[in-house]
Amino acid sequence: MSDIGDLSGGGKGGGDSSSSSSLFSSPLALGAGGIGALGLGALIAQGPGQLPSQFGQATQSSPWEIATGQQTIGQGQQLVGQGTQALADAEAGRLTPEQQAQLGQYTSGLTNQSRQMFYSMGQDPDKSTGFITQTANIDAQVNAMAQQEIQSTIQLGLGEISGGNSLMSTGQSEISAATQALLAAGQAQLQLDTSYSQNLTSAFGAIGTMFGVAAKAAPLALA
Repeated sequence: MSDIGDLSGGGKGGGDSSSSSSLFSSPLALGAGGIGALGLGALIAQGPGQLPSQFGQATQSSPWEIATGQQTIGQGQQLVGQGTQALADAEAGRLTPEQQAQLGQYTSGLTNQSRQMFYSMGQDPDKSTGFITQTANIDAQVNAMAQQEIQSTIQLGLGEISGGNSLMSTGQSEISAATQALLAAGQAQLQLDTSYSQNLTSAFGAIGTMFGVAAKAAPLALA
């Protein structure tokens, strides 16, 4: 029966000492022929790795860009709402408080000028039938100004709707771009994780294979 000295090459089977030594070497020291040059420990310590810097920047800035896009969309919706209300007011012939104040001042100015003109001609405007005609002329001028105000309201409403739609489109684009950047970063991270998992699986598979070979060869080495 072989003793311990036989395993070191001093007895029967000593010529196979190099093969027995390699069979019992640690699977963690397989090097480039097995797990890889870094070894399993280095592979685990290294982890899946870091994403390129552009992905990190996108991940950091994307939430802010999404929030900005949502704010821009809100501003656009507000403008569209104002424009829609302006068109509704114009269609109904309603004037804004500012327009009503301007129209009132315009009416008072025309009326005062006409009364002064009648007084200068020695006529009492309150008793002159001619002032009735003048009042009708004033009403026509006031109505014409009111129509101009309504037209300006329509133009304002259309401009607000157009500007609001543009803002909403810009906001949607900002959100879409930021979302795509986040998705790209997520996919890149998934690829890193998948590659790392595959490397670990291969490494542990190599270790299992080496242990299996060593277990089968050990009786032969001791024979």
